[in-house]
Amino acid sequence: MQEASDFLGVHFTTLRSWADRGEIPVFRTPGGHRRFSYDDLRRFLAERAHSLPASSSGALVEVAVGRVRAELQRVDAAVQRWHQPVDTAIDQVRRERGRTLFALAISYVMKPQQRESLLESGRELGRQYGEEAARNGLTLAETGRAVQFFRNQLIDTVRSSEAQPPDNDDMRVERLLDHFLDEVLYAVLDGYEAGVGARF
Repeated sequence: MQEASDFLGVHFTTLRSWADRGEIPVFRTPGGHRRFSYDDLRRFLAERAHSLPASSSGALVEVAVGRVRAELQRVDAAVQRWHQPVDTAIDQVRRERGRTLFALAISYVMKPQQRESLLESGRELGRQYGEEAARNGLTLAETGRAVQFFRNQLIDTVRSSEAQPPDNDDMRVERLLDHFLDEVLYAVLDGYEAGVGARF
């Protein structure tokens, strides 16, 4: 049971509920223990990746982007300086990059089988953010504040989308998001260093 729940990236009580409701095939040993087939687990993940995540992750991304736009009007000068308009083409690239980063973070939580490739894509975006910040003359502190600002918007979006008090699965989601966003931050710092080096 624990191995199967780890494979799916959920708490074992969630897996048990899915099995009890018939959402995922299960068989019992003579001793009454639940057992799952890896083929069934993979099939279940594939079905959820084609139904739930596409719509719910898209909705979460839109909510997160909306929060960012609203909060940018009220944040301190360091974040505002990071977001200063340059020209229409660059602004469009920034918006798409931000939207992509939010989508990657949410997919990282929802699609366990793709986590490594999603994480590498997130790191690449982080490096791009860092290089751009260095090229535009932002300080490392300003860059860090901007990353923290976007991180907070995403975490708050995920938290506020839950109607019930947080449970073990919610905590697991937050841990996964934290891990993903930590790796993006490290990549931003790497990109910043590379950008500073390219200026001299």
